[in-house]
Amino acid sequence: MNNTILNSYSGIKTHQFGLDSISNNIANVNTPGYREHIPEFKTLLSRNIASVNGSTVSSDSNYGVSVSSNAISTKSGDYKRSDGDFDMAYEGKGWFIVGKNSKGSLSINEDGYEGNQQNYFTRDGSFSRDSDGYLVNAAGYYVYGLDLGKIKGNVLTDNPNKEEEQKSLIKNKLTPLRIPQDMIYQPTQTTKVDIALNLNAKKENAPLAQYLFDENGKFLDQKLDSLDMNALFNNEKKPLDARGNNDIRITINEEGKEKKFDFKYTPNKEVGKEEFHTFSDLKKLFQSAGLSLDVARDKDGTPIKPMAFTLKNEGADMKLTLGGKFFDSLGLLLADVPLKKGESQTSGSLNIASYSTSAEIFDEKGEKFLIKTQYFLEESGDNRQKQDQIWEARSRIMDKTDHPLDDKTYTQTLEFDTDHQAHAKPIELDFQGSKIAYSLEGAGDAHSSNLGYEDSSLLKSESDGKKEGRLSGVSIDENGIIQLNFDNGVSTPMGRIGIAAFSNDQGLHKVGGNLFELKQTTDNNGDNKILSGAPILGWDGDGDGRLKFGRVMHKYLETSNTDVTSALTNLILMQRGYSMNAKALSTGDDLIKEAINLKR
Repeated sequence: MNNTILNSYSGIKTHQFGLDSISNNIANVNTPGYREHIPEFKTLLSRNIASVNGSTVSSDSNYGVSVSSNAISTKSGDYKRSDGDFDMAYEGKGWFIVGKNSKGSLSINEDGYEGNQQNYFTRDGSFSRDSDGYLVNAAGYYVYGLDLGKIKGNVLTDNPNKEEEQKSLIKNKLTPLRIPQDMIYQPTQTTKVDIALNLNAKKENAPLAQYLFDENGKFLDQKLDSLDMNALFNNEKKPLDARGNNDIRITINEEGKEKKFDFKYTPNKEVGKEEFHTFSDLKKLFQSAGLSLDVARDKDGTPIKPMAFTLKNEGADMKLTLGGKFFDSLGLLLADVPLKKGESQTSGSLNIASYSTSAEIFDEKGEKFLIKTQYFLEESGDNRQKQDQIWEARSRIMDKTDHPLDDKTYTQTLEFDTDHQAHAKPIELDFQGSKIAYSLEGAGDAHSSNLGYEDSSLLKSESDGKKEGRLSGVSIDENGIIQLNFDNGVSTPMGRIGIAAFSNDQGLHKVGGNLFELKQTTDNNGDNKILSGAPILGWDGDGDGRLKFGRVMHKYLETSNTDVTSALTNLILMQRGYSMNAKALSTGDDLIKEAINLKR
């Protein structure tokens, strides 16, 4: 009878604990990141009764019940959108890390951890920024993560070495994260510029004079002589297409005597008889016909702009007929046109395949300049003959008023092989007492090309110089990497949110405020150990920096993982259990009263 009372009493106490635990879950149904408790019971005592008459059935009996554990539910809650700039949720196995000390640190290694203060772990990612710019939770505890050390005061100095930066993002020392509101991006002087572009020899063009005159106005006769005739455009800015329109027919009638000449363009630099490739080749062929080919010049011999070709009669009076597709494309078809000695015929204005690009560069104060580069087609190339296409690139540095910074023009050759792959040796440009490495082969994952089915265009430009900027926004990717976005167009990582996982989440100790801490105890062998196991860093220290056990969701919050339906059901079951134990206690009391009455 006494056992009945004692058993019932333990049942009442245990079910009271269950009621308290479940009602607490229900109370926290709207607490972000709350982890539901699962009360678990066990028998308290047992008694072994020796088998009677060799019976194979156990005669043991149990006495009472007690709380076995109040386990943590490790299932995830739901995720809802949030407007907080620094609100975040974590989906998967792991915890955010916070601490009271703004100067503290926590290093997580493969064989343990080392910290100089108390750290706590939470699933509640409702973080904000305090007056000093530190990320904190609602209790003012500092959010720990990996800080790249770019921010000093309210100034961020970027690291131009992106490979080194990536290695820093997988280190294991965590400290409080600080992101000042009024942050300035420190301007950096440009030391490297990479360009990726497509050059289409049949699309963009510029006046021929831009190619044949230098920046000082000097005419470049050598450039004229070596000019590939297939690089030219006519006065309607259409390509001459000397490869397709490759024939020239000339008929000269002098006093009834006819002389005929047939010339043909070849893409080969080594020309055969009656073939031409360059202006110099064609000039020699016309000389054999008694005609001189040149560009139009004034009486002082200076080439006239816009530039055009002239054919001059160096012999007797004649009637001249010019035919063939080349002259048709050039707009210089003639039929029995009288041409006295010394007279000439002039074509329309000429253009050349060309394109221009501009790339921003900055000095150490953040002032903007431009590298302007103009590209001129020098050799049109021929895939069938395995001849590369060659462009000349002329670059100058311009100030903000679009005037040259100095009198220097930098020239380099950009060559495309028959697979449209670019080859160009980088050059160095003098800039504000330092050098800029300038490359035209490509930028990042983009490569320069000469595809004929795409327009000439700047595909990508990359440089390491930036102007001053102010913080305009913060974003956090799924790996917890914090990107700072500035109004100068720069987006750069400053660190990442710290994530730690545990072998046994059930071993974490609740301390209130949605926080958990590590707890040491003595195991059955008498050894001190951490119940949860040592923290495990959320990313590999030698990998690509991705989170191993889950992902961070910026501007989301994890809701309580309490299952309300299950909680209410279990609450009723606990209440019924409590009532039944109370009834058993009352019954035991009645039995004792009956026993006492028997004595009377």
